[in-house]
Amino acid sequence: MKNSLAIVSGGALGATLRAMIGTVMNGVPLSTFLVNVTGSILLGFFYQFVQSDKRLSDPLKKFIATGVLGSFTTFSTYSLDLFVYLREGQFFVALLYGIGSILIGIVGVLLGITIARKIRRIPTWNG
Repeated sequence: MKNSLAIVSGGALGATLRAMIGTVMNGVPLSTFLVNVTGSILLGFFYQFVQSDKRLSDPLKKFIATGVLGSFTTFSTYSLDLFVYLREGQFFVALLYGIGSILIGIVGVLLGITIARKIRRIPTWNG
């Protein structure tokens, strides 16, 4: 129960930070890119430097990694997973995961758009 509360609390904080950055950088095309890169750097730092520290409680680790950084950007988690596959020598899995995630993500976006367009009865792709 402590881990769940920690994740929910961290998620609220991370999502709020993400929304605030989006508001402050309104109209800046690189805002998502900057959030994703920043989140990746922070998660990489946390993974290497903090995750193995026995002095930190498991709920605190979940609060930071899964909650705050997970809701701040899921791209950071994707990047860490890809790094772990590469570090473990699972190059084929890393290749499938890396390329597959991007391609399936794009297909998922297209599918979501198509479903929404059908529901809204929007006949063309220009509006």
